[in-house]
Amino acid sequence: MIGIVGLAAFVLSLLAWALASPVGATPDEDYHLASIWCGHGARSGLCEPGETSTTREVQQRLLSSPCFAFQPPESAACQGPIMNDDTELVETRRGNFDGSYPPLFYFTMSFLVGDHVADSVILMRVMNILVVVLMLAATWLAAPSGLRRGLVAGVAVTVVPLGMFLLPSINPSSWALLSAMTLPIAVLGYITTEDRRRRLLLGALAAVALVIGAGARADAAMYGALAIGLAGIMTLRTGWAHVRRLVYPAVLGVAALFAFFTTGQSESIQGGASVTMSFPAFLRLMGDIPALWTGALGSWGLGWLDTYMPAVVSIAAWGALVGVVFAALAGADLRQLAALVVGGVAVWVVPTYMQYLSGYPVGASVQPRYILPIIVIIAVVAVSRVRGPAVRWSGGQWLLVVAALSVANAEALHFNIRRYVTGAEVVDPNLGNAVEWWWPSLPVGPMLVWLTGAVTFAVAVALLTLPMVRASDAVERRDPADEAEPGLDGTPDSEPTASHDALVMPGEPVAGTAR
Repeated sequence: MIGIVGLAAFVLSLLAWALASPVGATPDEDYHLASIWCGHGARSGLCEPGETSTTREVQQRLLSSPCFAFQPPESAACQGPIMNDDTELVETRRGNFDGSYPPLFYFTMSFLVGDHVADSVILMRVMNILVVVLMLAATWLAAPSGLRRGLVAGVAVTVVPLGMFLLPSINPSSWALLSAMTLPIAVLGYITTEDRRRRLLLGALAAVALVIGAGARADAAMYGALAIGLAGIMTLRTGWAHVRRLVYPAVLGVAALFAFFTTGQSESIQGGASVTMSFPAFLRLMGDIPALWTGALGSWGLGWLDTYMPAVVSIAAWGALVGVVFAALAGADLRQLAALVVGGVAVWVVPTYMQYLSGYPVGASVQPRYILPIIVIIAVVAVSRVRGPAVRWSGGQWLLVVAALSVANAEALHFNIRRYVTGAEVVDPNLGNAVEWWWPSLPVGPMLVWLTGAVTFAVAVALLTLPMVRASDAVERRDPADEAEPGLDGTPDSEPTASHDALVMPGEPVAGTAR
């Protein structure tokens, strides 16, 4: 019951974020809007062929919707006449007309295109919330108990503020984040569980998570391959039984890399500027890359990077992430530590290389939203356990994490709504005063949306992470009655049973007794 209430609260908090921004608020949303409106090909009045294969005629209001971009004092009121009247078709290259992005995300969202842009975008955001919640819930239900904590805690400490802003949006990064949240757990569960039906379900969920990510962004496919690799390292052991378990994840990993290298987006970052790079310059870039990590947790602005976030957001969110990961390291074995080292190298070297190819210093070209999926994967892997006792928090640690994330979310949501209803220069706790923009068809005002989002997020984090406080008295043990057919190497191809939150690898040596 607690989990159901927590999940419902999370849905409401995402809905509040979905309503906290106008059409055109996410980075490059004019591009994504045109791509969605053309997601099903040519349609009269919505998307018509251009003069070349890489142009289309779309409604001017789609391209003009970010009229407030890069102007923090400007509210979204500038959209009024645009959204209502500007249906003229104009030719543009601003869209996925050359196949730079995978088409699945745009094709799916295109089912909800209608005559009214604002209503269509709200429906798309609600649809994304349903996709996010259903995928997270299905992964949690299918995963063994020792991995559930990794999913919940890993998502909780990485979702504020950028994740909450992107997950219910119509930006393809929404699905990239969802894939990063669920794929590591699905693969780890597939490798470690012995229940055949559960293993098949987890295998299917892993494929769905990979398709969701790779169907939205090419770099999400690369991050999917990373998640699969970290799961393989974390569960590494000898024996043919284990090798057989790795075949399916390996196939998924190859498919992920194939998807990455065959999409035009994988080459789009190159050639940004004619700057001659050198090894010293590469090392200097590495020193600046952590700005992208903290940027994903609030030190950079939201939206078109022009929505200011107060310092308390990044300090609280980053502190919760570092504290949770640091505490989880105490129970990690060598294989898990090795996986985290590889993940740490990836979150540093990959964005450095991307920035290197762009020719620009950190702050241009590569954005925190490109890096957030790697941070999510690392956090999920750090808090997950495939053997021994599950990660546990003390009551004080739980309260601190819940308080930090709740404050960070409330502040971020308030500043985000303020940016659009009046412009960022207005300083007033009451978001309902002097409103210049709001959804015309919405029966509730911005202040109620903020209160709902702030309270329900706090409730969701508190309830969904509450199991982290429960004692985990499980250690590795084998039930003598639990026999299975030996693997090709003579070791049992089965999982020793474990009580409560412990997981044990198939054929893993047994040590200790329940305390």
